[in-house]
Amino acid sequence: MTDEKGRTPSRDEEPARDEEPARDGDAARDQPPEMTRERARAERRDLDKERGEPVAGKRGKPRSLKRVATPGEAPSRPRILVTNDDGIESRGLLALKLALDPLGDVTVVAPDTNQSAVGHQKTLMRPLRVRERSLGDGSMGYSVDGSPTDCVSLAFLGFFEERFDLVASGINYGANLGDDITYSGTVSAAMEAVINSCPAFAISQEYDEHIDFTLAGMAATVVARNILEHGLKRGELISVNVPAVPADEAQGFEITRVGRRVYQDELIRRTDPRGIPYFWIGGPAPSGIPVPGTDFHAVVNRRISVTPLHLDLTGRSLMRQLKSWEWTLEREQAVADGVPTTSPVEQERIVEEAQIERR
Repeated sequence: MTDEKGRTPSRDEEPARDEEPARDGDAARDQPPEMTRERARAERRDLDKERGEPVAGKRGKPRSLKRVATPGEAPSRPRILVTNDDGIESRGLLALKLALDPLGDVTVVAPDTNQSAVGHQKTLMRPLRVRERSLGDGSMGYSVDGSPTDCVSLAFLGFFEERFDLVASGINYGANLGDDITYSGTVSAAMEAVINSCPAFAISQEYDEHIDFTLAGMAATVVARNILEHGLKRGELISVNVPAVPADEAQGFEITRVGRRVYQDELIRRTDPRGIPYFWIGGPAPSGIPVPGTDFHAVVNRRISVTPLHLDLTGRSLMRQLKSWEWTLEREQAVADGVPTTSPVEQERIVEEAQIERR
């Protein structure tokens, strides 16, 4: 993180956040730094109280990604980052955190509001605010007023001192099957981790009115343990989808491929109180084509779908086909045919120069 002059603040030089611009430049420069930071903290606490949010405790120092190991230091437990797109208050997020607690040291960073279907959105045109939040189990997490991708980016760009060995995104309310992965903020958070060279998986559960994350928590434990033990290659991630059934009714795991979703979206046109039209994309929940071997087919048949994904979206068969097409520019073809390749403007200039010479 750099200030407006491009320099990097030291650990003891925490920049004040949410501070109002000083009206008197000299007075602002003469103000003791500690008073400035304390005023910023007070303003944040007041804002949290107004919003009804849990008040954060003492804030830590600015953090960097580097972790310096001391000589003879014993290997630490795996560091696991947990995020989601449903927001910091999601029950699915807490269920995932509790499921992974026995496997390593878990850190929770999630959006402060629901960010479903935002895809791989990354915030670049405004600052991001990070707040400490008390989770349902009494532990501390962090909320970000941005997207799931932003949450992961902050973690890998230096907000924390510790490195991470695994990123787990979820547990999402509703499955992310087939074409859903192109919209899903849950899957995109895992993709962002992979971009930062960290193994990751996304886990989603089929929506149910009385949703129970017991089975999904068990599945997350199995998936995380396997990834920590075997690892993933560069560019790879895993998307997990869990059927909405009791744990004793599940039919185990199935390794699947991406299936086909069938969307039934409708464009709803309405008018606001001022008479201005607005539009809402709605419609029934999507269905799918239950082809054996696909994620949709597995979930329909009460199996936990485990789908390997890769960031390389290259269409190999189409690539081979494209190589057989004609890709010659008109200029190159004209040269081959012996036709002059000058542009009309160039030709006009040549004619004018010839006329001048004749005179």
